[in-house]
Amino acid sequence: MLRTIIFTFTGLMALVLLLSAPQEARAQSGTQKLLEAKRQQEGGTAQQPGAPAAQDTGESVVVESQGMSSYRANDPARSREEAIEAAQRDAVEQASGVIISSESQMKNFELVHDEVLTRSKGFIKRYEIIKEGIDGPFYALTIKAEVVKQAFLSDVNESLGELYRRVGMPRVMLTVDEIDMAAYKASLEANGSAASQDDTSLQVVEKEIRKILLKQGFTFIDARAVTKGSMVEKAEKGRDTSRDSLLDEARTTKAEILMIGRGKVGGKTMMSKFNVVEAQVGLDVIRTDNGQVIASEVMAGKGLHINEQTAILNSLQKAAQEITPKIMEQVTYLWIKEKQEGARLEMVVRNISFKDLVSLKRQLGSEVRGVKKVTQRSYKGGTALLELTSRDRPDKLAEALYEVEFDGFSLEVEDVTSSSLIVTFNKAKQ
Repeated sequence: MLRTIIFTFTGLMALVLLLSAPQEARAQSGTQKLLEAKRQQEGGTAQQPGAPAAQDTGESVVVESQGMSSYRANDPARSREEAIEAAQRDAVEQASGVIISSESQMKNFELVHDEVLTRSKGFIKRYEIIKEGIDGPFYALTIKAEVVKQAFLSDVNESLGELYRRVGMPRVMLTVDEIDMAAYKASLEANGSAASQDDTSLQVVEKEIRKILLKQGFTFIDARAVTKGSMVEKAEKGRDTSRDSLLDEARTTKAEILMIGRGKVGGKTMMSKFNVVEAQVGLDVIRTDNGQVIASEVMAGKGLHINEQTAILNSLQKAAQEITPKIMEQVTYLWIKEKQEGARLEMVVRNISFKDLVSLKRQLGSEVRGVKKVTQRSYKGGTALLELTSRDRPDKLAEALYEVEFDGFSLEVEDVTSSSLIVTFNKAKQ
């Protein structure tokens, strides 16, 4: 099963790599658009020429691909270069399907074939132009390219870790309660109350999720170790596992991300001499500074073993293995979107008049690098709440605020979190 999960993450990394392309590259490829334009010009009869099947030689994949660009009579060299780049992207797109399917043997994963890899040149060992020429208003060519599998897979496998580093390596606190429903009900019937899960849980789900993400470079904070005194106190009173309480714990440990969930062991049946157990895991991913839920998923897993307890552990482990790539697909999609379009950050501005706030909003949008949009959310008693759309992380934005010479005032940064800033407005002395 571990082999399956490693391969599932290879698939996820491929998706991350593909989605990491700039927005314009993630749209329909230029070649596809031009072919569609040509098809319309010719009354819908033109078709993209078929290419021979890709050849897997072991270390590389050899494909024939087509590229097309608008022909510029005043700049034919540029037209040719753009057509070559389009053909290279097409070659890597074709080869990626072969590499991923043969290396991973994944289930339930569909590679997004219409995504365009922006690092295509780095995967192509060599290519030759088979034919080229002007075709009406287009410059078209066909190439035979050799795509190196190891270069592609290395980039794929590093993509999530690289993305994690680019968003500032947020620290993660993970907590998952595990409940055996049969034992829970039996305890209720026998004692009139449910037995505590904290003393018996092996934290199978937590350990499995953590193991998978640690391999991708993620940083985890164990609240049980960091806030031992607090946890002991709560254990004596009966641990409060409410979301608000866990968010407070995460903030205490300086974790920027809280992954909170529940693993539940449900149906148990017998198949011959084997125990068949089904477990279900639900998981939410929350930003600790503002409580925003950025991912949510529920997945199930089955365990089969002659020993019932081992079957239970296997079912929880498999459910954890199923949910991790699914939840991270949602998280990485958000991270990629924020890197491309800008993330929304809150900025609290203290000691500012409403008149000065108007000037501040104008200068933030025009003078501070990375700031795309400034929206006022509230103003009361000399304190304003602004929402900024910025390509930079809050720590980088804080640095940019110091670099700018504002007209008539300065900003003193008081506090920085993973998605917010607190600043004090200082009016220049006349």
